[in-house]
Amino acid sequence: MAQYNFIISSARVETDVKLPQAPHAGDVISMGSDVHSPHYLVQRIELFANSDVVNVHVQRFPDQLAAKLAIPGFRNNRSFIES
Repeated sequence: MAQYNFIISSARVETDVKLPQAPHAGDVISMGSDVHSPHYLVQRIELFANSDVVNVHVQRFPDQLAAKLAIPGFRNNRSFIES
C-alpha cells in the first residue's frame, strides 16, 4: 500500500494519508465526512521509483463551501461540461 503525503508550496502538510483509491489530478479529497473539514484539490502526483511514497501536490480549502465556490464542477455546474 502506498504512503500518500500532501504537499502545499513544497511543504508537507499531511503525512501518511490513507486513501481508498489512488488520486488523480483534478480530484477533490476531503479529510472527513464533515462539511467543515479541510478539502484538497489535487494538482499533480509525484511518484518515486522503487518506493511506496507518493507526494500529492494539492491546493487546500478550509471547508466544503470554500471548495465549492472556487472549483468549477465541484458541487456546482459551472464549466462542468465545456461547450
